[in-house]
Formats: sequence, C-alpha cells, structure tokens
Amino acid sequence: MGPRFGDNASSRLDRRGDRGSSAASPARRVGGNARAIVALAAAGGASGASAVALSRDTVARRALLASAAVAIPALFDVGAAFAKAKGGKSGKGAEPTASRAAVPTPVTNVDLAGRRLVAIGDVHGDFKQTMRALELGKVMGPDGQWIGGDTVLVQVGDILDRGDNELAIMRKFASLAKQARKAGGDVLVVHGNHEIMNVLGDFRYATKGAYAECARYAEAKRNKQIEKLGEENVPPLPEVPNDVNPETYRGVLARRDLFLPGGEMALKMAKNPTVLQVGDTVFAHAGIDMNTVEYGFQELNDDVAAWMAGAKKNPPKMVLEEKGVVWTRDYGGADAGVTAEATACRRLGEALDAVGAKRLIVGHTPQQGGVSSGCNGRLWRSDVGVSRGIYGAKPQVIEIVNGRVRVLAA
Repeated sequence: MGPRFGDNASSRLDRRGDRGSSAASPARRVGGNARAIVALAAAGGASGASAVALSRDTVARRALLASAAVAIPALFDVGAAFAKAKGGKSGKGAEPTASRAAVPTPVTNVDLAGRRLVAIGDVHGDFKQTMRALELGKVMGPDGQWIGGDTVLVQVGDILDRGDNELAIMRKFASLAKQARKAGGDVLVVHGNHEIMNVLGDFRYATKGAYAECARYAEAKRNKQIEKLGEENVPPLPEVPNDVNPETYRGVLARRDLFLPGGEMALKMAKNPTVLQVGDTVFAHAGIDMNTVEYGFQELNDDVAAWMAGAKKNPPKMVLEEKGVVWTRDYGGADAGVTAEATACRRLGEALDAVGAKRLIVGHTPQQGGVSSGCNGRLWRSDVGVSRGIYGAKPQVIEIVNGRVRVLAA
C-alpha cells in the first residue's frame, strides 16, 4: 500500500493508507530534525536544495518518478551505490556495472497441480501480525516452522515500511521458502509499491525502528568482518555531521546500502516477481490490465529484477505510473463507484481471459471490513490493514482449494 502519485495532504487515509501524508513526515519518522534530512541527503550525493524540494509535496515526487526517463531519487546518489556493490567507479555519471549473468530470473508461472493455495496481504513491517497470519493460514506452526506440506503460499507485497521489523519478516519468508520446497510446497513474495519505493530511495514511510534494524544488521556484518580481517582492514564508520542523531544517520546510511539497486536486500528482492500466475490465479500488488499482458509478465519481472540488481539504470515505467501494476486503486473497491468498478471489471476480465486465468488477488488498498471480492468473484482484495502501522486489524488470509475460494479469519 502506498501514496498515489497525485494525492495531496488533504486527501483521505493518512496512517490507514498513505494518502494523507504530510510533507513533514520524513523528518518526523527519522528523528524530528529537518536539518538531519538535508545532511543525510547531502551525504547520499544530493544537494540540500534538492532535498528541500523533494520534501514539499507529492507533486514534486510525481515529477521525479512518473516519467519514462526516471532518474533515481535525488535524495541518494545511486551511482555510488552501484559502484559500491559492484566495484565500479562512483559519481553521478557512473553506470551500472552488474552483468546480466548476475541478475536472477524471477518465477512468473507456477503449476498449482491440485495443491492448496494461500494468499497473505500487506504486512508492513509488523512481525507479530505476520506470524499470526502465517499460523492462521496453517502454513507455519507455533515453533515458527513450515507445516504447510505442499501448499503454495503467496505474500502479495508491501513487507516494507510502516513497521519496525522488515528484515526479520524477509528472513522468515526466506526460511519458510526453503522448508516448503523440501515438502513440495512453495513460498513466493510479490513486489508491492513500497518495495519499489525503497529501491528508488524513497524512505519516507520507514519507521525509526526500521532504521535501527538496518543499523543493527550493518553493525553485525561489520563486526563479522572485523573478526575475520582485523579492525585495521575494515573501513571506519562514517563521521556523523553536527546536529544529526548518530543512530538516525547510521540507520539511513545502512538502509541506503541495503535497499538501493545492487544493495544486499535489493538483490534478494530481485528474485521476486512483480506479477505472478499460480494456476488460474494471478497475483499483482495493485492490479493488471491489457497493458500488463501486452508488456508480458515475464518481461516485466525480468526488467524489475535487472533494475533492482543494478544491471539496468531505470525501472520499467509500469511500476512508476499511477495506474501501474503496483499503484492503481482501480481494483481497491469501496471508493470506486458503480460505474468505475464496472469499467475496471471489464478491463480485468479482458486481461484475465488473455492469460487463461479465473481471478486476480491484489493487496495495496486496505479493506476495513476484511477481505473482499468483486467482479463476480474474479477479484479478491487481501489487504486488511493487519499491520499496527495501518489498522492493526485481526489477520485474514485467502485460501483456494480445488478452485474454491474462502477466507480464513482469526
């Protein structure tokens, strides 16, 4: 779930769905000091003027992101991130140096073959609620181990932002994926708009706790290097600018190094699809239409993977556009209105028919009444605002067995 590019500070939602974000939110979330934001932007390679301009409103963000020739955000110099990850030169003129061979090929189609299918919506950094959802879906036991057998589990995006334990959740899904494969099952995670935002360097919705988690992760890695190589052979920690909270500063730098293209977490996420088809069910964080079909699910997944891995300078336009696959609200229900929903359902039906699918499962727009369906059962909305950074609602998951869809509720 995330802010739409055209939204303004007076629009609805706010903590419930990102639409009411104020321009001051970055300063509040990383420590309440606007000067720290400018200092951190400068440390990442941007000018103070650029940082101030970016913080004014979402119009500036739209101008920055929603173009075909998008430049990676001015808040952070991605050229330096590419160089650091791949050993190339730094600077704004630096080109990605990752080879195509290093880019993973995300899975796009999975044969369900009669297996049980479970879908979990947006979890937004809330580890406890994620664990409750996994137990509710009968894929994880109280001991944290896989019990799903050959079940196929799909998380529909937005693991990141609004909660304090993003890396822990990523590790849990990775661990369950290994266990599931041994039992004949699968665990797959689809990109949400917040995954795209973080690789773009848009960290507005990261919490103070999330920055601290990144800093702890970076510190643990550095300590291992010291043990192995000796402290004299490990680069010193960066000097903290005056009037900037050291924990905040190091947390932001750690997040940048982890999530910008070519960073460790970006490389891990590059393995994940943006659009996934499991049997006759399609998963996309916000939605698909014929534009997505004509682009090609595999092509889209490969292009996003190449960008996240640092082998391609820009992300595909489709993950930046307001009506794109991780951003559209057309399938969000409630606010659409009868005419708009009917039009959206026609577009969805055309796209599903083109790929031989019966239904689409999305996240992105929180459903205050729990999981909902539309378009005569061809659309299912999985985001129930389970994270305490949204509603803190009781978990619900979608289960499909032999083509029958039902909702499991806590």
